[in-house]
Amino acid sequence: MNFGSIYHAFLFRCGSIKIKRNGFLTKSVMFKSGKKKVKQQAFRCEKGHLFKINGKLSSWNDSFIEYAVFIYLKCLSLNTTVAIIRATYEEDFLSKGQILSFVETVGKNLPTLDDIDRLYDPKRSGYLAFDGVWFPFGREHIVLLVAFDPETFDVVDAIWRVDEDYEGYTALIRNVLQKLKNLKVKGVYGDGDNSLISALKKYLSITPFQLCIVHKSLRMQQTIPLKNAVKNRYISKETKEELIVFAKLFKNTLYAQTKEESLKNLTVLLHWTKDHPREKFLKAVNQLKRNFKYTLTHFDYPGMQRDNNLIECFNGCIKPRLNLMRGFKKRQNLEIYLKLFLLDFRFHPLKESRFKDRRNQSPLELGDVYLPKYYNFISFLRNQLDLTFQSH
Repeated sequence: MNFGSIYHAFLFRCGSIKIKRNGFLTKSVMFKSGKKKVKQQAFRCEKGHLFKINGKLSSWNDSFIEYAVFIYLKCLSLNTTVAIIRATYEEDFLSKGQILSFVETVGKNLPTLDDIDRLYDPKRSGYLAFDGVWFPFGREHIVLLVAFDPETFDVVDAIWRVDEDYEGYTALIRNVLQKLKNLKVKGVYGDGDNSLISALKKYLSITPFQLCIVHKSLRMQQTIPLKNAVKNRYISKETKEELIVFAKLFKNTLYAQTKEESLKNLTVLLHWTKDHPREKFLKAVNQLKRNFKYTLTHFDYPGMQRDNNLIECFNGCIKPRLNLMRGFKKRQNLEIYLKLFLLDFRFHPLKESRFKDRRNQSPLELGDVYLPKYYNFISFLRNQLDLTFQSH
C-alpha cells in the first residue's frame, strides 16, 4: 500500500513511505446492550511501527454514553446514576468522575438552542415571560436569565450572569428581539425585578407588561408565614385572627374581578394596615405597592393572563435541572452544562402539567414541531444529526 496523505500524520516521524495491514486489535467496548469485543484494523509501516488509522478506540460506545447521561438527567444524582448503572450491568466499572466526563462530552457535541430553532422552527405565540433562576455552581451562585414563551413553555433564549442586573436583562432582551424580528411582541410577563422593568421600558416601552401576581402572593407568604403561625400554640388567638384577615384582604386585592375592585380592595387593605401597624403587615404592604400597577395590566389586555402561575411553573420545571450543577467546578464548561439542561427541558414532555393542553407534550411540540416517537432525546438528536460522542 503506497503512502498517501491520509497516513502522513502517523508516519512523518519515522519517514516511512509504505504501510501494510497488520491484523486486528481487539478491545472491550461498553454498549448500551452490554460489553462487546470490537476489532479495529491495525497497520504496520516498513520500519515496523504498529498504529491505527482511526486513533485510539474508546472504551464507551455512543449508545452507552448517552444512556448514562440520560439516567443522570432523570434521577438528578451522580451517586444514584452510578448505582443504577452498576446494578443494571452488575459490574463495578463507572465512577462519578466518568459520568461528569460524559456530561461534558455530550453537552459539547449536541446542537445549541439556536441550532434547534433553525432545525425545527418552533411557533411563537407573541408573548414572552422573563425570569432569573439562581442555582449553585461549585462554591458560587449563578443566575440564569431566561426568556420563554408562556404559551408553549419553550425557551426562546437564555444567558447566565453573576448577578440579576440591568445589563444582563438588556443583553437577553436584545437577543430575543433579534430572534423575533418578524414577530410582534404582544405582551410580557415578569416577576417585578426592577432591572428587568428598566430594560423593558427601554426596548419594549409600548408592550404591555404583566407582573406575576403569584410572585406577589409568595412574597407575602414569606413575610407572613400564615400556615405556621395559625398552628403555633404560643401565638394568641387575636393575633391569629389578624393574620387571617390580612391574608384575606391581600388575596382580595390581587384576585379581584375588575381593576376598579382591585384598587378598592387595595384601599381597604391600606386602611386596615394603618389600624393594625404590625411590622410584618407594613413590610408586606410595601412589597405589594411596589410596581402594583403592573398587576392590573391583564384587565386592559384580555389576551393576557394573571393567575396561571407562569413564572413559578417554569421555575419549578427548570430549577431541579440547574441544581445538578452544584457538583460541577469547571467554569469554562458552564455554557456546555446549561445547553444540555435547557435542551433536556425543551425535549422533555410536561407529564405533570396542571394544564391539560400541555400535558405529555414537550415545549417544542407545543410550538407545533412534529417529533417522532423517542425515549432518549440525546439518542434522537445523535441519530437525526449523525453526531458522535467519541473523542479521538
